[in-house]
Amino acid sequence: MKRRLATFKSRRGITRFTVILLVLVAIMLIVAAVPIWLHLRENAERMGCLTALDSARRQLAVDYLMVNGTPTAKDAQDVVTYAMNGWDDLCPGGGTVYVVETKREDWMPYDVVCGLHGEDRKQCTRLNASYVLEQIEEAVHHEQLLGDPFPASVTVRLHHEDVVALLVDDYTGIRRGTSTTADLDGVVAFYSLVGHSDFGANSGLKEGELWYFSYADEEYCAAWSSTRGWTGDSYE
Repeated sequence: MKRRLATFKSRRGITRFTVILLVLVAIMLIVAAVPIWLHLRENAERMGCLTALDSARRQLAVDYLMVNGTPTAKDAQDVVTYAMNGWDDLCPGGGTVYVVETKREDWMPYDVVCGLHGEDRKQCTRLNASYVLEQIEEAVHHEQLLGDPFPASVTVRLHHEDVVALLVDDYTGIRRGTSTTADLDGVVAFYSLVGHSDFGANSGLKEGELWYFSYADEEYCAAWSSTRGWTGDSYE
């Protein structure tokens, strides 16, 4: 009887160990599969974005050659919106898409660029920064109308995600992307308002106006002020 009990316990122990081992293996496989799945999803979204923008460019070319030889940026966006049944969801990965002037005599006057998947990464940073700046100005003005002359932060949208921009009293000193800048991560944005501190007192703008702005993504940065214009490594 004792021997049988010992054998039973031993078998039970082996079964329990096997289950634990299988669970650990499954966890390790899941952990290893997650980055692979994310990489495949990002590639699929990028390819989907490129395909969608190629279709949009073809529609722009048809309109330019056969309908409107002198389009405006608004005309170009309207053509793409109608042909692609929408604008905000052009990029399957949620990237913000812009109409940009090409300034090329051998090409259409306007092109479409995704700020998330565009090949010229410096251009993407510049486009995204300009878009965020426009939203910050609108959001700050809205908060001021509600009675807050110097809102400590405002929330804007980029690539279908929220970006919280923070009020600062001095230049941020950001010179490159957040991936190589200490204490920063992802997309960041900062702004300064005349009258909030002595910073910007001699800018010539009215109190409460935005006169300094700093933006950075993982790769590059861009900054704007009423005295310096646009600067940052995305403009170099």
